[in-house]
Amino acid sequence: MEPIRFRPPLYEQRYEFVKSYVDTHRPKKVADLGCSECSLLHRLKFRDCIEELVGVDIDKDVLKRKGYILTPLAIHYLEPLERSLTVTLYHGSVSEKDPALLGFHLITCIELIEHLETDVLEKFQDVLFGFMAPNSVVISTPNVEFNVLLSKKTSFRHPDHKFEWNRKEFQSWAMSIAREYNYMVEFTGVGEAKSEIKDVGFCSQIGIFSKNYAESEESINNKRNYKSVYKKVLHVVYPSIQQEKYLRKVVLNIALSHANRIKTNFIHNLFPEDEEKTNMADHEKEPCVVSRWLSTLPTSAESEEGKGKPPFLEGDAIHVPLETLFAIPKVKKLCGSLDVLRNMMNGEITLSNDGSAVVYPLHVDDDLDSDISSLISAC
Repeated sequence: MEPIRFRPPLYEQRYEFVKSYVDTHRPKKVADLGCSECSLLHRLKFRDCIEELVGVDIDKDVLKRKGYILTPLAIHYLEPLERSLTVTLYHGSVSEKDPALLGFHLITCIELIEHLETDVLEKFQDVLFGFMAPNSVVISTPNVEFNVLLSKKTSFRHPDHKFEWNRKEFQSWAMSIAREYNYMVEFTGVGEAKSEIKDVGFCSQIGIFSKNYAESEESINNKRNYKSVYKKVLHVVYPSIQQEKYLRKVVLNIALSHANRIKTNFIHNLFPEDEEKTNMADHEKEPCVVSRWLSTLPTSAESEEGKGKPPFLEGDAIHVPLETLFAIPKVKKLCGSLDVLRNMMNGEITLSNDGSAVVYPLHVDDDLDSDISSLISAC
């Protein structure tokens, strides 16, 4: 029999399972124990519900070598996240208690337990379910019954594995833990054999644990008194609009890009490129191009984002009303009020004396200066 090849690869199926679980249950604080090369953490940092992401591994070198994939890129500063996101990597053993892992909504252990010696496994289950006590736990481990379909039939799948359980052994272990620590558990897996092959279960079996109780504040506070034993390898805070400086930047980028487009359209309609109109005699021209345009042409914000007040000329400057910019749904959502938008813009761009509009001086070619002057006088 040809050994099975999974498409997508089995490790990708495990990661996709966790991502799907996260998308369904939307935990805010997620930790991965035995995170190794941080591949799962890298995929999870893009889930919009997660605000805190933590990885723990016994191999300090691999954390230092691979941690860079969790750090912000230049694009994250240009386009900050809508949510806050903190990512931390710890060097430490999963059999040690550390208050840094308290209060998590989800903790994952993907292909971890089979690497633990029996005495370490016993400590680990008490640390995870008794001390950390997250709302949910996802544990995956190889199913030894499936090995007959793989290329290696007589040994463990990895030389570092201390054991590989069949379905009955894994489920017995998981249900015992669920009873002891007051959790519910259900079983599933990834990596299926073809239907014509005998029943061997999933290649990777998965247990999903859900906590049945709410821990008291007193119990949590007592745990917080434990001494920290993990060593921090990486700690980054992604730029987000939850931080005032980045919120201001996003609002200004959106609002001013619309304001510039409105200004540009205004100037184009003041001086249309239609050569025929340009060559008209003065008495054939409409008495006020500005009035005609204001009465018939919507601004960019009106046509694309909703209704808003049109721009207007005052003196030798174009005024784009802040109300028009505030009418943009994204700006309104981020600012909440017109006063907040005004305060964000103040000092960043010229506003009218009463703070009601963005002011753009008319800067055009010298040949048009006289036309502008006569146009303003006519209006």
